[in-house]
Amino acid sequence: MMSSKSDLEIFVDRLFAHHRKTKAVIDLRNEIHSNLEAKVTDYLNSGMEYQHAVSLAIQDIEAIDNLIDNNQRVYVNQFWYDMIQSALLYVLIAWILTIPLRLTSMGMMVNNFLILIVVLTGIFFFYFRKQKDEQRTAIINTLSLQRLNRGAWIIWGLFAIVVTVFTVMTHIGSDLYFGRSIQIDGPYALYIIILEVIIPLITVIIPLLFYKADRLIRKYEVYDHE
Repeated sequence: MMSSKSDLEIFVDRLFAHHRKTKAVIDLRNEIHSNLEAKVTDYLNSGMEYQHAVSLAIQDIEAIDNLIDNNQRVYVNQFWYDMIQSALLYVLIAWILTIPLRLTSMGMMVNNFLILIVVLTGIFFFYFRKQKDEQRTAIINTLSLQRLNRGAWIIWGLFAIVVTVFTVMTHIGSDLYFGRSIQIDGPYALYIIILEVIIPLITVIIPLLFYKADRLIRKYEVYDHE
């Protein structure tokens, strides 16, 4: 139950707590708050107690997701420039980190593949760097992107767990099952195990890019559109 004159403000703040503070969302928040205040005032004028008036005013409001347009206009050239710049940075870091893996054919193949991705990403980077129309805008659905971001992290997390467990159990599972001491035949065998775990985990670049995209929308959103 609500009990103070700040109750409506607190209730509305909670309704909008998980929504980005765009101009449209702020306008909708203020409109809902004003309507609730008007309802409470009417109830009070009819002789109702404040606590009951507030509870009655808010009882039909459970969520506002269906009232919010999740399409956000962004400066698209600047958005993609930053996205590709981030992708180039992530792939460069992955390439540097996998250079020691070139001791094996698998490691060499992965490192060479990352070089190819660096080159292709670099081409796109310089292409968007030359784009002059920094004011060009486009619509991005923020709700879909947030769902993709969460989904990408969940899928990658499950993938990382499965790969790590499978790799470890493949090499030392029999020792654990039969209660023997874990035996790894020298540094090279340990290197192979680490290699088989690390290489799949490089795919963390994918959820990192979804995370970056979600943040860049806030950076490049257009505030002054109607």
